Amino acid sequence: FSSQESHVSDISDHQPSAPADAAEAQDKVRNVFELEETVAGWDDDYYHPIAEKYYDEAVPAMLRRMGAGPGDMVLDAGCGPGVHAIRAARYGCTVKAIDLSERMLAHARDRAAQAGVADKIEFQQADLTDLKLESEAYPFVFNWGVVIHVPDTEAALSHLTRIVAPGGKLALHITNEKSLDFRLEQAARGLVRKPLEGLHDTGLGKGVWYDHHGQKLWVLRFDAERLSEDMERRGFKTVDRYAAEYTEFQWRLKGPAKTILRPAILQANKLAYKVGAPASLSCTQIMIFEKHA
Repeated sequence: FSSQESHVSDISDHQPSAPADAAEAQDKVRNVFELEETVAGWDDDYYHPIAEKYYDEAVPAMLRRMGAGPGDMVLDAGCGPGVHAIRAARYGCTVKAIDLSERMLAHARDRAAQAGVADKIEFQQADLTDLKLESEAYPFVFNWGVVIHVPDTEAALSHLTRIVAPGGKLALHITNEKSLDFRLEQAARGLVRKPLEGLHDTGLGKGVWYDHHGQKLWVLRFDAERLSEDMERRGFKTVDRYAAEYTEFQWRLKGPAKTILRPAILQANKLAYKVGAPASLSCTQIMIFEKHA
């Protein structure tokens, strides 16, 4: 979603490192999420019925683990086409949903209306690296697969942590640089002597630019331990960490292989989530932080 997942297409082996100019980098991200092809790609890849059922469980479960209940105000910081904001509204929360992309927000408003929850969600255009929202005003904030696509991670985390109320919770759905997926990819690339070029160590994990419908999409794989240390310096403690999707290998499949294998992989992901498989090897994970009162 805008972006709430880490799916990329047309992976390039000749990628630039993260640009030094933060505004230039953010413009690249904005360009990706203003594409109708990006929305269509997510609809095709992420909204398989099995995945839908997983998200229907996972989003309310995340809110419960944060301590948010029906009637509480929740901020969806990077709502994309609105699918998780809608789930939060169906759970019973009052939702404020923000996104960088006007195209994503247009889809989100339409989908909220179709779902019958438009009156429970306030949508607003906003940039995570330059948020104008009031400080310490939101008791529950979640960011599902969004900060991984923001090149200026420092600015995004500074604003996200600033707006959380004292004693409030911030949930980050992130990709994992120590995941089994990434380790297998590194091993395979080593065997064929084709390393992933342009990998950039940000201090919080390793990021790289991917080709995506003729634009560049930034994807950062976080180091959970370094993120926890960084959040502690920002006045937050880690109160929960658990696996989300164990693998995203299905998004690399093409043609008949994708049609045949994707349902099985999605079911395996759902099972890994249900049994609480270790987060340390999962492709994506959810970390929940509490702001010191």
